[in-house]
Amino acid sequence: MGPDLPLPPWLMLLVGWAFVVGCGRPAGETRGPGPDRATAHVTKETVSASADLSDEARARVERFCGDCHGLPSPESFPREQWPKEVRQGYDFYLASLRTDLPRPPEGEAIRYFQASAPQRITVPRAADRVEPASSVDFEPIDILAGADAIDPAIAQVVAIPGSEAGGAMLGLMTTDMRSGEIRRWQLSGTGAQGQVVARLSHPCRVARAQGAAEGWFVGDLGSFLPEDHAAGGVFFIAGSSTPGAGAEIAAQAPVALRRGLGRVIGALPFDWDGDGRLDLLVSEFGWRASGALRVLLGAGEPGDAGPKTPFPEVVVDPRHGVLDVAIADLDGDGREDVVAAFAQEHETVDGWFARGNGQYEHRELVRFPEPSWGSSGIDLADLDGDGDVDILHANGDTMDSGLARPTHGIRALLNDGAAGFQIREIALVPGVSQASAADLDGDGDLDVVATALHPGAANEPAGTFDAVLWVEQGEGGRWIPRSIERDECRYAAFALADADGDGRIDIVAGTWQAEVTGSSAPALRVWLNRPASR
Repeated sequence: MGPDLPLPPWLMLLVGWAFVVGCGRPAGETRGPGPDRATAHVTKETVSASADLSDEARARVERFCGDCHGLPSPESFPREQWPKEVRQGYDFYLASLRTDLPRPPEGEAIRYFQASAPQRITVPRAADRVEPASSVDFEPIDILAGADAIDPAIAQVVAIPGSEAGGAMLGLMTTDMRSGEIRRWQLSGTGAQGQVVARLSHPCRVARAQGAAEGWFVGDLGSFLPEDHAAGGVFFIAGSSTPGAGAEIAAQAPVALRRGLGRVIGALPFDWDGDGRLDLLVSEFGWRASGALRVLLGAGEPGDAGPKTPFPEVVVDPRHGVLDVAIADLDGDGREDVVAAFAQEHETVDGWFARGNGQYEHRELVRFPEPSWGSSGIDLADLDGDGDVDILHANGDTMDSGLARPTHGIRALLNDGAAGFQIREIALVPGVSQASAADLDGDGDLDVVATALHPGAANEPAGTFDAVLWVEQGEGGRWIPRSIERDECRYAAFALADADGDGRIDIVAGTWQAEVTGSSAPALRVWLNRPASR
């Protein structure tokens, strides 16, 4: 693998969230639209193009390194890191057991990428951005009583629908990848009550059961650190999701719906085959040799759990790296479609369009230009107000390389009404982990909130990174980014909901503590939406 590069402790701990570059685009897969290749902000020390490679050698490298995925850009990594990246890519090829590609000497490939690689990668400082006056301020609650946990690693925060009605306290569900705890919270403007409703190995995301069912479907990773294994699974937690304020919730024994999978991100109820019964769309992220987008037929009806398992399965997409799945009518034909984001080396957003009788048409909607693009999630919303469903995409994974990039950010994939998508840049957000849309300023259009998970931010000067950002949608669809918090980029997930009952949408983020100390720390942070002081 070449010379070892020292990994800081936070990277060893947090690589469990990593999306690692590998090999494996299925043969014959078509490419969708993507943004132009972004150029890194580089210093004057950037190495000029080398003349010691012949045209033939360059062609060999480009063919070999661009066959399984898009050809990596030399600007993706600093010059000193390319030996490690090249040797890792060669190892992936050997592990795939493929023999059909002529393999150039590793030295040629290293020289190819190092020739145009920057000495270091830099990003524009958040503090240098000029921010116009706003009608909204976000007031942080510095101490949220009762919201602590031991070394929290919150992977998801979900607002429980209907829990704000009548001025009642906001209900939340969180998953903690480190402790394995799934908690239900009741949140007021200044305090929180949290109860453990279930424990698993390393739960990642929950999805509420639909219809008359009471409970949550859970995806469990099976390990905190990335590896190929069969320890992941899909589970169901029974019980009411909306008890009254102060009500005790008995911890539940999760019911296994499917064991023996790789690292499972989550499971979403949906009638895949059109038989009137709910199935489960399973996002099995996996790692290098495991993972797929699957359907467990009939598993979305919780009453069928137990004796009738195992459920029949359909492999919708055999690729690893599926990190987010959502349901919406993308093409306006009245049928619900499936949209999924893939990370790893694929870096695509794909759609499965319902054609009736359980039949689907698969289309790659967008392919991003870099195998190390670092996709981190999607959200669905009508971002431009034209009546169809758009896709909000975030890319900001830093957990493999530890690098924040000038290509990290949030983008609108705007739907033309027939499920053709054009990309529009919203904001640069190095390390962005989640982005979601809501009308934060009450002007009738959707704004965007984003949080960042980038422990390496602590090594940079203050003001370099946005940790929490909101982006106002102004007149003419102009996007205006504004910092809410900077520097401590420790938020993998958040929810947008009214935390204090004043009718305004607030931000509730889960914290991800890099260092394991065995001590208590805030698991939740809240920023209250307030009218700006004049």
